Order: sequence, then structure tokens, then C-alpha cells
Amino acid sequence: MTQMIFIEGVSGVGKTTTVQALKNRLRSCGYTVKSYVEFDFANPIDFYGTAYVPNEQYEKLCQNHREEGPQISRYSVPAGAATLVRYSDGDRPLFSEGLMGKLRAMEFCYKPARPVPLAAYSKAFEAVWEDFDRSYDRSVDFYIFDGSLLHHPLNDLIRNYDASKAQAAAHVKLLLGCLKDVHTGVFYLFVEDVAAQLRLARQNRRQPPPEPAAVAFWEQRRRYDAYVLEHAVPVYQLLNVTQDGYPAVLEQIVAACCG
Repeated sequence: MTQMIFIEGVSGVGKTTTVQALKNRLRSCGYTVKSYVEFDFANPIDFYGTAYVPNEQYEKLCQNHREEGPQISRYSVPAGAATLVRYSDGDRPLFSEGLMGKLRAMEFCYKPARPVPLAAYSKAFEAVWEDFDRSYDRSVDFYIFDGSLLHHPLNDLIRNYDASKAQAAAHVKLLLGCLKDVHTGVFYLFVEDVAAQLRLARQNRRQPPPEPAAVAFWEQRRRYDAYVLEHAVPVYQLLNVTQDGYPAVLEQIVAACCG
């Protein structure tokens, strides 16, 4: 049976590094693996640079931009009452500037100018996750996701909707409920000193040190995540990378996945 693995934790804790190390380790053991890290354009259940287009507007959009119709269709994802249109792959725009402006104005998740209603946001994700559950390749042993269950969705819920912990927990429970007849592993990485880890992560990325407001946000976010884990995720593991270190944590995840 395919396993869906979610590596979670606050910013800078080492999620992406862990996903890549876990993928390599599982493949070395003979397993087939698909993995998706942050900003991954191919991620089927997580979105950046994506427009939320109500279906009636989507038809008009396609009619008004017939010359780009095949491209629009290629990057469209059905989402119930709306269609999600991926309009950029990282920094690379996928459409002409005129169409790009329209799609940017309808950004779905990442700092949208006009967020869709919270109920519509959750309904769209429910439709996408249900479609993924119907269509994923069941010959693959492991799918590994970097922050796609808690980290990115909760960023949206907090920053775009000021959602309560209970609302966030309901959203995560909804997502997990879309995955039928599959083993799900949720591994939450944490550090004892969030501020120090953020500084180190920013330094490694050659970015300026975090502002006090950013540190406060992620310290609060860890408490927010703890509530959502307790109230929405039936089984999960908390892994202290400060105390145990990444090699030991990797061994714990591998043991849980392959045991």
C-alpha cells in the first residue's frame, strides 16, 4: 500500500533537507518514491502562483484568450466550483503579460489581493485532494510532501483569513479525510530555540536575519501547530532535531515508514 508522508514544522527547521534525505534513503532501500518540496510546481496538492477562477469566469477567460487556450488547459486544475490555474513556475511566467495580470489578480493562496471566502478556499482544496486520492499512482511506494498538510495551508489560513485554531484544525481534518485506504505518516520537526534556528536558516540561505516580528510569529505558530496536530491528526510523531540531530531523526522516520 502506498504511504503518504508529510514532513512538517516551522520555517527553517529543516523540512526540505529531511524530505530530500528521506527520499534518497528510501530509494537506496529499493522503494519507489515521489517527493515534493516547497514551491514545487509539480506538487498536486499544494499551490503557489495559482489563480482561483470561478468556473463561469474560466469559460470567459478561455474565450478571451483563445490563442493561449491549450496552455491554459494544460495548467488548469479542477477544484469544484472553480478552476485553479497555475500561472508561474517559480519565477517563470507561463502566459503572456496581459493574461498574467488577470491571473495574478485572482491569486488563490500566496498573499492574494482579494482572498476567496474561507469556505470556498476549503472546498477547493477538498476537491483537489479528493481528485488526487482517485488518481495518484498506486505503484509508487511513498509520496513525500514538504509542508503540504500543515505548514503551507496554515500559513494561508492565518495570514489570509486570521483563522482560529479550531478553523485550522477543521481544515486539516478535511484534507486528511480525503485520503482513503492509504497509510499516512505525519512527522513534525521542532527545535527548542526557534529564534536561533531561524537565524541559522536565514544565514544558510544568504538572507538577512529575521526581524523580531518574524521570530514572534513562528514561535506562536509552533503553538498553533501543536493545537492542530492534537485536534486534527490522529497519529503523528514529534521529532526534536535540536536534541537528536538530523541523522537520528531520519532513522526514526525511516523506521516508522518501513517497520
